[in-house]
Amino acid sequence: MSSSSSRGTSSGTRSWTSSNHAPTPRDSGQSSNPTGEPGSAPSVCYTRWGGCDRPVKVTLERLPESRVQLHIEVEPERVEKSRDAVYRRLAAKTRVPGFRPGKAPRAMTEKYIGHDRLLNDAIEKLIPDVYNEAIESQDVDAIAQPELDAIELDPVVLKFIVAVRPTVDLGDYRSIRVAKDPAEVTGEMLTEQLLLLRRRHATQVPVERPVQWNDVITGDVSGTTEGEAFVEDTDAEFPLHEGVTLFVPGLAEAFLGMNKGEDKDVEITMPEDFRVERLAGKPAAFHLHVKEVKEEQLPDEDDELAQMVNPDEFPTMDSLRERITKDLKESLEQQATAKQQQEAVDKLVEAATLEYPRVLVEREIDHLVRDSVGSDQGQYLAYLQRIGRSEADYRETLRDVAELRVKRSLVLNQLAEAEGVDVSAEEIEEELDSLVAPMGDDAPRFREMFATGEGVSTIRRTLLSRKTLDRLTAIASGELEEKPE
Repeated sequence: MSSSSSRGTSSGTRSWTSSNHAPTPRDSGQSSNPTGEPGSAPSVCYTRWGGCDRPVKVTLERLPESRVQLHIEVEPERVEKSRDAVYRRLAAKTRVPGFRPGKAPRAMTEKYIGHDRLLNDAIEKLIPDVYNEAIESQDVDAIAQPELDAIELDPVVLKFIVAVRPTVDLGDYRSIRVAKDPAEVTGEMLTEQLLLLRRRHATQVPVERPVQWNDVITGDVSGTTEGEAFVEDTDAEFPLHEGVTLFVPGLAEAFLGMNKGEDKDVEITMPEDFRVERLAGKPAAFHLHVKEVKEEQLPDEDDELAQMVNPDEFPTMDSLRERITKDLKESLEQQATAKQQQEAVDKLVEAATLEYPRVLVEREIDHLVRDSVGSDQGQYLAYLQRIGRSEADYRETLRDVAELRVKRSLVLNQLAEAEGVDVSAEEIEEELDSLVAPMGDDAPRFREMFATGEGVSTIRRTLLSRKTLDRLTAIASGELEEKPE
């Protein structure tokens, strides 16, 4: 903050980040004014902040996206008191020619210090206390550091923009209905799983003929795009199965018909959704070399195959088929439940009316960045350079995902509250038991690790999320008749 006169305005939004005095967002429960309805201009004064100074006058204006603006007018006497305190601190360190530190006349000392600096430092010193007094008086439920939007002088007026707790209206969420897909195991599914097992136990026999589907070749593959090499595999084994992509679509097909010792060059356009973004959609040149061709010979579907898998568990082919069918059924059930839950959450978001501050989305983007590239800044910058993006561009690619995650989190939290979903201490203990059970003799040590405050909080959040999704599934399935009191 700076000013060249005793009257004016300093604007330009910035966050208040003083390490010694930064006001802290409150994480308590809902307040009586969580969204910041327009308030009057009371004079407030609290002894907890070092004595009852002259009060501040506060007005509050609600802004879009769960934000409020605090307009805080500070009494001149209080500003002057802060200015005196700043003067005493600086005067003790200011050297005025002909005087010992702190002994020069005040007018002369102020000239050396600078009137602007005295006023600026005085206001800077006041900011944390007057901000905290203001949010206390207006019952503002701040969830992030405030932004100092403007400073006016003569009188001193501070304007803060504050992100407050989101508001969520779920609407008629009890009417949401989502059907669950049937978990039916087909003969085709069973055949496919058995084929995978047969391939796992297949033998490979060298052959002197052109490459066919279901062969395994040993060879070299190199690929370049725009002169840049991006793949170089030598003496690698490549199983060729129809319908199974080998690195990129079209590469497996390029090997068909080649003979041992043969080389081949092929042009393939990389898929638009290729996992390496800088290569997506670009033409690539591949060089292929075949060193050996082996034919895959599959075992028959008989008791011998079952015993290859596990002779103790599967003495017969029927017992193996029964287990595969059971596992497929469980997997399909899990997929169907996950799909039903996902669709129900999407409908919950669609039906809800949400208002939330953008800072929540930015935080979620931060989480996504850490999830993808870790928290090491050097590694992050190297990743950005590798994909050819600026940090701002990369964060923008994550915005839609982050926005959706914020919305889902907000509606699920509100649903838990509306439905009275909670987690008991007994449930946390049971979850701890299940977590450490596989640890054997080390279970007590791991239990002690998990039973920390942070560990218990993580377990509680996991259980609450699970129970809330289960509750939503029951609602979407039409299993619940009445809303809890």
